[in-house]
Amino acid sequence: MASEDLKRSAAVFVADCLERLRKLPFAEISGWPDYPSPPPTPLEVPEQLRRYTFTLMKDRLPSGEVRVAIQRYRYRFLGIGDMKADGFVLAPDGATRPLSEQDIWDLT
Repeated sequence: MASEDLKRSAAVFVADCLERLRKLPFAEISGWPDYPSPPPTPLEVPEQLRRYTFTLMKDRLPSGEVRVAIQRYRYRFLGIGDMKADGFVLAPDGATRPLSEQDIWDLT
């Protein structure tokens, strides 16, 4: 698969996973361990995306909300790689909002 197609497939995979995670109740997600411990929910990465490492992360914010993110990384050359993160912040009432730029910087 061409590099751009692979990158596009990885982005679609992350978006699909995040959509599935948004549907989970706050109580379930807040019960997950905070990063760096892995949550009990597997991402089930497709074989064609094996060149990427996907990391599901959850942490509790001081506001009581939880931040859920998926970081994707692809090794390139001499330790240089391509890293992206996407996710959402989940409130106790079930409302979600996108990650801020600062959140994304914190996760990559």
